[in-house]
Amino acid sequence: MTLFERTLFSACHFEKSSLDLTTGSIAEFTDCTFEKCDFSNLDFNKVAFYRCQFKACKLLGTDFTDTHFQDVEFEQNLLTYANFSASTLKSVRFLANEAQESLFTACRFDNVHYEQNQLDKANFWETDLSHLDFSTNQFDSLEITPRLAQNIKINLNQAPFFTSLFGIEII
Repeated sequence: MTLFERTLFSACHFEKSSLDLTTGSIAEFTDCTFEKCDFSNLDFNKVAFYRCQFKACKLLGTDFTDTHFQDVEFEQNLLTYANFSASTLKSVRFLANEAQESLFTACRFDNVHYEQNQLDKANFWETDLSHLDFSTNQFDSLEITPRLAQNIKINLNQAPFFTSLFGIEII
């Protein structure tokens, strides 16, 4: 399906679908479900998603730059190399996704939850992570802005990574 200019979708169920957004098109998805869709390398730049769910989708390298997400859930998706930079995420839940090397740079988070995701080498530079709970997620390293990671919740295995960021030496 090719989308042109301004396209609104409401209460749609997309299963095993693909979309083709033309450059500069404006799309809004409300109360939509995306299941087992392949949106790899698709440009969702400046799109809005309200009360949507992405489940078991292939979002490899998908560009969500400057996109608005509100009341959205991502569950069991392939999000490796996905780009959420400069996006607004309100009441968004990431559950059991593969999101290695994904970009969440300069995002605005409000009530965002990450649970049981693979986040190795994900980039959260210039994103306020205070009060987020990363304790159930897996990663060896992340790109973060240390001053924006205060009060973050981590588990014991993640502690060495965070102590090295703050120059803390454990003897």
